[in-house]
Amino acid sequence: MGRCEIIELTTKLFFRTPIKERRFYYEARIKITRKEAREHLEQFKLACELARLVRHCFPDLVPLLRQIPDPRNQSYITYPGVILLMTRILSSLFYISSMRKTSEEFNSQTMIRNIWMLCEEEPAADELPYWETINRYLERLEPEKLQDVINCLCRRLLRSRTFEDMRIRGKYWQVIIDGTQLYSSREELDGKSLHRTHNRGTEKEYREDYYYVLEAKLVLHPEIIISIQTEFVDNEDGKEMEKQDCERKACWRLMEKLKKAFPRLPVCLCADRQPGRVSLKDAWKRTGAIS
Repeated sequence: MGRCEIIELTTKLFFRTPIKERRFYYEARIKITRKEAREHLEQFKLACELARLVRHCFPDLVPLLRQIPDPRNQSYITYPGVILLMTRILSSLFYISSMRKTSEEFNSQTMIRNIWMLCEEEPAADELPYWETINRYLERLEPEKLQDVINCLCRRLLRSRTFEDMRIRGKYWQVIIDGTQLYSSREELDGKSLHRTHNRGTEKEYREDYYYVLEAKLVLHPEIIISIQTEFVDNEDGKEMEKQDCERKACWRLMEKLKKAFPRLPVCLCADRQPGRVSLKDAWKRTGAIS
């Protein structure tokens, strides 16, 4: 795709005042303030950057999403899987706080047309999938398939040699092992969620269930850190367990995934503390990394 074609495409992406709408403003004598004009210009620049980023750094993104096996009955679907996934990806890129709000924010003809165009699909409907449709699809999707997409995109970034200057001693890629709590609730979540008791032995005692994950994050730049592997810390016995015990097992599973996905990648493992008291020397023996 040439430069002119990219410019022609980006003028259509996420620009909320198309030509027909601007003509309506002129004929109806509706004035657009300078502030609104600046906002439209920022949206246009965002569209240009997004289109350029996808086509330059991740040209295989849409084909990879299209190759993910669809667990639904193909006779009863309206939206292809790539539309569902791209809608979810864009909602994260635009920092939309919830799936319900995504359906509200994306509810415009311009946005609907742009997402179908970005996915290189012929519109099969005049709407985007509702948030419940996306959630039901993601519940049935195999997480390993999405992880395979992330691995392919990450390998492309590494092979592009764009971030070669970030290698430690000119050889090793820095990988940070970090734990993150994703969600907590006083209601029971599921059998694998961790839980803890607060104010034990008092009238205000209550149980809190929560999800906790370990992530391997690749450092490409001081301001560019991407998650390349994720492992949930599971409570296998369903009892109230020390987080260190669960975290230790999750760390080994994470190291095995990292080694399987990037068997020849020289990495330097870093952590603010040893996850679950797992020795990084043991991690080095299992993954071939240095610590």
